[in-house]
Amino acid sequence: MMRKLALLALLLLLSPSVEALAQEMSSAPMVRHRITWRTGRSELKPGLGWTFNDRYFHNVIVNLGYDYHLLDWLGVGANVGYAFPIKTGFAEDIETQKDQDGLSFPIPATHLGLLADAHLELADGGKAMLWGRLAVAYDFHLILGIGVLQVKWNSEAENRLDSTEPASGMKLSPKAGAGIRIFLDKGVAISFDIIDHMAFMHTAAAVNADNTSYTFPAEEKFVHNIAGMLSFSLMMPSETTYED
Repeated sequence: MMRKLALLALLLLLSPSVEALAQEMSSAPMVRHRITWRTGRSELKPGLGWTFNDRYFHNVIVNLGYDYHLLDWLGVGANVGYAFPIKTGFAEDIETQKDQDGLSFPIPATHLGLLADAHLELADGGKAMLWGRLAVAYDFHLILGIGVLQVKWNSEAENRLDSTEPASGMKLSPKAGAGIRIFLDKGVAISFDIIDHMAFMHTAAAVNADNTSYTFPAEEKFVHNIAGMLSFSLMMPSETTYED
């Protein structure tokens, strides 16, 4: 009983202070100045990528991208890039074996050339504390788009293709991916994305019995050309805006 009376007395003593605090909070302005890292900003993105699910040729991609962020969570943009082939260890092993068997010729396989697309980006961001001291802004984003990619036969194989068969060509390419962007400064960021450049394409040809020419497979296959892309972003204008 005594405890209840003491608690009631304390509440009565504090009631003027509580009421004053409530009045002060009710007249205080709303929380403002939330930084919008993307809204209304352009982003120029040079980047370097590497396809890693290839059977015969990896593709080293040099890329230049541009995005305009309509909202903090929605952007539109485009990319253009070019891929340079590097033979996989699997392809080199096959060619080595053929040399040993007296059937020396380059493996007939495709790689990528020109890549271009238009896309949407959906982003959701936040902040993280590194080592308990450094605040870093970041976002996770999804990328959905459509474009084209060039399918090229390796140069040695292309010289032996039957003249009635198509050689290199442009293919319609849906694009999907996801990544993370980390702001090093208000005007500078780095991004790492995993992008799937999809297309119906040939990946390899069959060697004819004479060992001097190649024949295309009967049908193209739907192929996932999955690439990791590291990009350096310049945000324009270089200063962020603040949300009321």
